[in-house]
Amino acid sequence: MSKFPPGINDAVKHSYLDALYERRSRRFPMGGEIDEGPLKFKSKHKPIPLSELEEAILAWNGLGIKNINLSDFPPHKGLDLEVKFMSKTIPSLGDIHRTELFYTNDDGLYLLKLNDKDAPDLKGIESLKREDKVNRILELFRESRIKIHDGRAKIPDVPPGLAIHNTWSVNKPGTTLFMPVTDLSAGLINILFFYMRDGHRFNFVDELNKMKPAGTQQWIDNGYINDSNPIPLIEAELRFANGYIAEQPLFCQNVVLTQQILGLGGWMFSGFQSRHILGADDSFKGLGFTCIEAKDQGEEWGSAVSRAPVGLDGHFESFCPPYYKNMSEAVDAFNEMKWSNWDSKYMPYKNPSGVLNATPKPSKEEIQIVKDICNYIFDTYGKFPGFSDPMYCRMMVQNHHIDLDFYDKFYPEGSYTESHKNHFALWHPEMEDPFNK
Repeated sequence: MSKFPPGINDAVKHSYLDALYERRSRRFPMGGEIDEGPLKFKSKHKPIPLSELEEAILAWNGLGIKNINLSDFPPHKGLDLEVKFMSKTIPSLGDIHRTELFYTNDDGLYLLKLNDKDAPDLKGIESLKREDKVNRILELFRESRIKIHDGRAKIPDVPPGLAIHNTWSVNKPGTTLFMPVTDLSAGLINILFFYMRDGHRFNFVDELNKMKPAGTQQWIDNGYINDSNPIPLIEAELRFANGYIAEQPLFCQNVVLTQQILGLGGWMFSGFQSRHILGADDSFKGLGFTCIEAKDQGEEWGSAVSRAPVGLDGHFESFCPPYYKNMSEAVDAFNEMKWSNWDSKYMPYKNPSGVLNATPKPSKEEIQIVKDICNYIFDTYGKFPGFSDPMYCRMMVQNHHIDLDFYDKFYPEGSYTESHKNHFALWHPEMEDPFNK
């Protein structure tokens, strides 16, 4: 007899197509209230928190480690972009995997720290039987979880930190709020190396400083960089940042599809300001990130003016000051982290030594050019990256048990599914079903 609730069997049989077409934002939780207007309603049910198993499945389906990736492209054509040979439930540009999950519930604020973990092997979790899969997900979830503090995270509950249309329902009792945070400093360093390799060697120029080279004039003068191939620094940096931030909506989509499978409610949203959520607003501790003074270029940040989040000390730190003396030291630290992953035991190939020998590593000139660009950005704009924050949160997803009574009162049949109707019987059989009529 399984030690897991019967919902596991239903979840395994739930088709992807059904989850995709059932996906809706269901924002009204047990214990929720809309205090006025045509949808005025106050739940008669106390909020019921998600179980550890529900949280683990949601989180691991969202961005959990599965196995080793394939990295199946020619080593001489850019395999050096790869940072880790790891496959998660979301893709990552260059397999850098520097998006970490913070989440909060009634018990506390947690970090699910995965950037220092290794993938097991080529088959990984997918090769396990059903019961073993769930066991392994729970084990990994517990191993990776770090409790930051007791009680809910003190994130903003008013504008400008949180948009007004979300203030009535976000981070309320009984809910589990997922907040993915991406380290953009590591991504930018990695992509700069890629664009300084032989075959690229682009000329990064600063639009805000009369298109002058971004710390690389000497390399243009000696012919190492071709000044006829300019790339605007801001446009490039924001394009790169968008590539890494894409991990967050991908994570959120995985989670909301899993909500359908588990019969839970919630939604993904972006109605907040990253700096306020991470801790740049003195009125709210947020996630408690360390912030530095930065030279913003005309952006409006409310009470968080010129404070850029750089990391959660000791847990998740960006590759920039104050964690390093300067950007040269940060680049060296990044390279040490990256190339330590290039070990045959972490690679998917039958002949890893052949791939290692065929993959070019950065030359001393390329390393110095990247350092020069990174130091230029930090010295000019007071942070790295210069036009995005080192640590950035763009999307969130909330998870909760929905109040079926609200949907029965205001919506025709079809506003929720059989999975929602039967949720408590399937996932909390030890409880009396509050909606059993």
